[in-house]
Amino acid sequence: MDNKQPFDLHGFFRDYLMTDNEALIERLVECSRLVKRKKGEILFSPGVTCSSTIFLLEGVIKTYIRSPDGTENTLAFLFQPGTCVAMHEDMINIPKTWCKTMSPCTLIEMSPGPYELADEFPELWKHLVTGWRPFYYGMMDKLRVGYTLTAKERYLWFMDKYAPIIDYVPQAEIARFLGIKPQSLSRIRNELAEEGRDRS
Repeated sequence: MDNKQPFDLHGFFRDYLMTDNEALIERLVECSRLVKRKKGEILFSPGVTCSSTIFLLEGVIKTYIRSPDGTENTLAFLFQPGTCVAMHEDMINIPKTWCKTMSPCTLIEMSPGPYELADEFPELWKHLVTGWRPFYYGMMDKLRVGYTLTAKERYLWFMDKYAPIIDYVPQAEIARFLGIKPQSLSRIRNELAEEGRDRS
């Protein structure tokens, strides 16, 4: 018998927004639904906007751009529960950017989203401004790593930062993400294995 309790949307929004505004929380719950997505599903893509605000509860998602030859070049891996994956259709209709599930995922889809509700609940504007910070901070950290660390240091950074999802990411994709040639990554992994440090 399955005794699993239903997900507490009320508690999620209370903790996520750090608010006791019951009217706001109840309104967000009314606008939200839990959905399951299979591995490999596209959440948004060039010219195709997502009409919902999306929060990740469980699973792994990546955003990426494509090279002229069709190669997927990852911008970010998203896996922390509560991550806002897509905030608003005007913000995610970014040319040549895709978002795809890398594993089965559990999501909250909210429509109307915070932008539409901000006039009714002005405190949401603070969260709209800060909601994208983790994504942009992650992008800046990736740029820092790419320009300042050696190939081996970059891979060690990846193993530390993305340890919970390393089994979901193919080695060829890790190499592209870090700007390392696949053969160089194989050599680095062999060196780390000999040192007892390769956890992948």
